[in-house]
Amino acid sequence: TFTDSGGESHGAVVEMLRACAAQLLLATLAFLLLYVITGPEGSPGGSHFALLVLYLAALWVGKLTAPFKKLPPLLPMLLVGFLLRNVPELGTMIGKQVDPEWSSALRLSALTLILTRAGLAMDLNALLRLRFVVLQSSFDVESAEVLRLAMLPCLCEATAAALLATWLLDFPPLWAAMLGFVVAAISPAVVVPSLLALQDQGFGVEAGIPTMVVAAAPLDDVLSIAGFGICLGISFAESSWLNYARAPLELLLGLGTGMIGAALLAVLTPSSNEEEGAKDLRLLLLLSAALCTAFGLREVGFSGAAALAVLVLGAGCARGWGPAAKPVSASIADLWTRLAQPLLFSLVGASVVVTDLETETLAGGLLIIFIAGLVRFCAVMLALSGRGMKQQEKFFTAIAWTPKATVQAALGGLALDEAREDNEELLGRRLLAVAVLCILVTAPPGATLIALMGPRLLQKVDKPEVEDTGFLQRPAELEFQNTTWSPRIGCGKIGRRAGELLVKHVLDNDLRTSVLAF
Repeated sequence: TFTDSGGESHGAVVEMLRACAAQLLLATLAFLLLYVITGPEGSPGGSHFALLVLYLAALWVGKLTAPFKKLPPLLPMLLVGFLLRNVPELGTMIGKQVDPEWSSALRLSALTLILTRAGLAMDLNALLRLRFVVLQSSFDVESAEVLRLAMLPCLCEATAAALLATWLLDFPPLWAAMLGFVVAAISPAVVVPSLLALQDQGFGVEAGIPTMVVAAAPLDDVLSIAGFGICLGISFAESSWLNYARAPLELLLGLGTGMIGAALLAVLTPSSNEEEGAKDLRLLLLLSAALCTAFGLREVGFSGAAALAVLVLGAGCARGWGPAAKPVSASIADLWTRLAQPLLFSLVGASVVVTDLETETLAGGLLIIFIAGLVRFCAVMLALSGRGMKQQEKFFTAIAWTPKATVQAALGGLALDEAREDNEELLGRRLLAVAVLCILVTAPPGATLIALMGPRLLQKVDKPEVEDTGFLQRPAELEFQNTTWSPRIGCGKIGRRAGELLVKHVLDNDLRTSVLAF
């Protein structure tokens, strides 16, 4: 037994060393290829070299910290960018060499990917039902709760942060509103995995807390991004007469552009098209249309419309493609994890210069984050007041509704990118500093508190015992309550429990459990 264990350990070490050697070889080849193609820009001290170093460093540190489940991977990526910008020798060779135009374009591309993913994840049928929540005497109570949880805390926190910014940081009203919307957006990248981990353990399932928060998270971000985009567009509008019609014009242009693009893609690549390569074609068309929309509308001065158009484009494609949109969404999620996330957070970290930070900005930013966070906490408790939840469950939901990261990184530098005058650049640097501060102050403690307080505050539901009844050996159709269900693959594990049939199968490369009542 001792020999076998030693052999397994030796084999694991060999495999690890082999994987590290392969990664180093790949990185070396990437730098050589970059130099051959771009010349001096791909050598140490060049802008392309700096971008590749930032990306690889953030990617590797994210993989190294992945075993620490309570630490969001985006935090070490942010810190890597910060260090590569502010450590004296490294900052001169890497951080300072990043081309601002490249940085701006890559961060906008990452934001476009975030919005496309959010659009694909939105259920338009549910949103259409939400339109009538206030008007109907008998309505979907769960939908109303999701709407309140998405809107009330976000708007309350954004308002509080904006008012404080005008007082503490001397921000003009529109810039204060931009900062408010930046601070108010939560991070699904931190909140959703933490809640799903608790749900897998049975915590909060009976009260429906994980489901409610996961459903409300994209709506919260959509509201923040749309509000920020409209304020950004008005702030930098050149025509004074256009300012009065700016908000409705941005909304109409964003909705119209997104709907037209989604209709076109749905017609050209219908869900009935199951030919080989159809998924890749949908993915390429959606990403190309989203990026062209985002950059094109920004170029003509409609940044707010750009964000809304990309979001509507993704949501429209999800509705038009139906189940065929799921593989596209999975591919975009993979692209975000492997490429966009390391680039975004390392670039945001590299945008912060210690020598440019002002003590009053840091102190005022911390005070804004703390007070606005308390306002958000109270707004969450108020939004859940009519649900019949226990007090400790409301308290936990308010804790889970605090981590910030992804949207702050994507939006924090956009105003600085648009700045042309010295005063605008100063305000842009302050806004970026508060956005980064918001990530550092809320993301790690928020993820930790969710993991620690969940088992203490939420009621655990034990999973029922499942009777193993064997395997399906070929594709099958199961009929219950006049519903036909077909698994995607031929082999699925079947189990029974009271009143239900459980089928374990593989869908989109993930092991899923489908439950059918009978």
